[in-house]
Amino acid sequence: MRQSLNQQHAVVPFVECPNCKQLLEYGATMCPRCREEIDPDYALLSASVVHHNTQACAIANTIKGFDPFAYLAIPLSAVMYLIDTYAVGAPALFYFVLAWPLIPLVVILVWFKRYALFKVGDEEFARAKGDLRSSMLLWLALLAVQVIVLLWMRGRVASE
Repeated sequence: MRQSLNQQHAVVPFVECPNCKQLLEYGATMCPRCREEIDPDYALLSASVVHHNTQACAIANTIKGFDPFAYLAIPLSAVMYLIDTYAVGAPALFYFVLAWPLIPLVVILVWFKRYALFKVGDEEFARAKGDLRSSMLLWLALLAVQVIVLLWMRGRVASE
């Protein structure tokens, strides 16, 4: 079954014990490991934080899954370039290639707008944020190369 990137992933609410940091089911009144009592107000706040972190990491992992296409887009861009150069004589199909990196870049920017300013993230959240930064750099590099080639193609066509 396919899921939309905007669709909320199913997340089970957990509470982090304030003492030993073990994850407990929401509604637990005492940590079974350290016997710390769980205040209901703290439990609600902790469940919200854990849910937000889990949601952000799940979506970041889905977005990161598109990165292998960037390496496939490079030879596909070259094929489109060759088709435009030798069959069409002008950049026609190559404009379509520019949309390939734009889509993941927009999705990454939406993720950063939605989740990046969250200050209570855990280590997994920090790793997901770093992974998306590297993913954004990959897609920006691909877009830059494609724009440079497009400008070169247009200059070449104009000079002929």
